[in-house]
Amino acid sequence: MALSSATAALALEPSEMLLIQRGPMALKPQLELTQTFNDNITYREEGAESDFITTVSPGLSVQAGSQTFNYIDFTYFFDRVLYWDNDALSANQHRANLAMRFEKSRFLLEGLDEFKNLTSPVGGGISVGGAQVERSLLLDLYKLTYDLSEKTALYAEAFHSRNDYESDFPLYDSVTLTGTLGFEYKAFSRTSFFGEVYYGETDTDDNFSEQEDYPTARFVGGFLGVRGAFTEQLFGSVKAGYEYRTYKGVDDSSSAPVVAVSLTEQFSPRSTLTLTYARSQRESSQFVGSTYINDSVILSYLQHITEDGRLRGNATVSYNSSTYEDSGRVAEEVASRHDDLIAAGLTITYDIKLWLRAFGSYNFEFLDSSIGSIQDYRVNRVTLGMQLGY
Repeated sequence: MALSSATAALALEPSEMLLIQRGPMALKPQLELTQTFNDNITYREEGAESDFITTVSPGLSVQAGSQTFNYIDFTYFFDRVLYWDNDALSANQHRANLAMRFEKSRFLLEGLDEFKNLTSPVGGGISVGGAQVERSLLLDLYKLTYDLSEKTALYAEAFHSRNDYESDFPLYDSVTLTGTLGFEYKAFSRTSFFGEVYYGETDTDDNFSEQEDYPTARFVGGFLGVRGAFTEQLFGSVKAGYEYRTYKGVDDSSSAPVVAVSLTEQFSPRSTLTLTYARSQRESSQFVGSTYINDSVILSYLQHITEDGRLRGNATVSYNSSTYEDSGRVAEEVASRHDDLIAAGLTITYDIKLWLRAFGSYNFEFLDSSIGSIQDYRVNRVTLGMQLGY
């Protein structure tokens, strides 16, 4: 009997252990392994340190329903990050994602929740001397659409984001809440025009006793746009509008055009080019009352190298420009601050099985800031990894 049981256990295919399905429920165990070489682990201009970083990420995905109709999909990963030479930077991290879709009669509800608990040095213009920063990032986005007719629809969106840094760290926590109301008109079979208005607040709290109180930002704005298929190969959305921002208890305001563009060109079944551009107003996490205009451009090209699609390459180039405004409450140097962040990367992925992927990637990142208190830096990363799971 023992020999029979062992033989039956050995007969199990890996795919059977990675997809456990009972009716509408499915459990999908996951595992990610990566090995990265980073030549500037603390984002410094001088005295850069390099290191090898091993990340082991077991996880689990739970799905109820079908992704082609109504479903809820929850995924969780635990990351153990190990630095070979700088063990003080080794840490545990947590990542969770919840996606859902529910359609009934004329109503459609779509939702996305993302949570990350990270512990690592940070770059991207946040200069804290290469220190290890523990932070929690939370994002929630829900959209409810009601079809008035075959061509018209009303929708409402609720957005919430939270950046929470560890106590006694000289960065501001922030919470943003935004509500949006919109109207959509389907002018053509695959293309719709829409308009929307939104109102929101960003509440910023200090973490350090010497930090000044940060006034709550209140903003209102609107967009006009078009979404859908523009040609047989080109599809996406384009919207442009204007935003006005004030501050609670402070005689100050700012306003700026806002834009969001996402376009995808399907050159062939094996090659796709995606362009994303966004222009928005944001609040600094470092300097009190420091609003900045962020322009972000991302160009991504996906190429299926083999006909069966198992071998593919993805090249990405991005540019972020941050221009800070003079609120009269910051130093002259900060008021005239401008940051340029450039990043590029190439990833080659091979699907060994439907449930097993191997990949290699190279990434480059460069920051140039106009003020001396922000360290400029260059970072090169080379990563090899494997992903197990559906």
